[in-house]
Amino acid sequence: KQWYQRRVRGGGETFDTSYDMWREVFVWCLVSSLVIHFVSGLLAWYSLGGHPIAVYALPSFIIAGFFTPLFAGTLTSAVIVFVYKSANFTMSSLDAFLWGVGQTIVYTLVAVSRIYVTL
Repeated sequence: KQWYQRRVRGGGETFDTSYDMWREVFVWCLVSSLVIHFVSGLLAWYSLGGHPIAVYALPSFIIAGFFTPLFAGTLTSAVIVFVYKSANFTMSSLDAFLWGVGQTIVYTLVAVSRIYVTL
């Protein structure tokens, strides 16, 4: 094996097949997105207090937190796996975690920065 294949960054399980890599990155992206949207939904529900729309705040945030990684996370996870397979790298569980959470952070920053308005 090559020098970069012998060293497992972060220890833990390593993934060799494309499907295993994609699944792990996607699951971490989905879980981290759901956690962020759940917390922000609770904050919106609490902040809105007795407002009639407060009932819909939490479910709408959770739905948004599910569909964003379902569509965008699927594609970007596949691109990350394509790069790993093209470079003949193996992915550790820590790499999958960092890529999945990193995708969620990027999606959140793009949504909060309102960059879409300028396009």
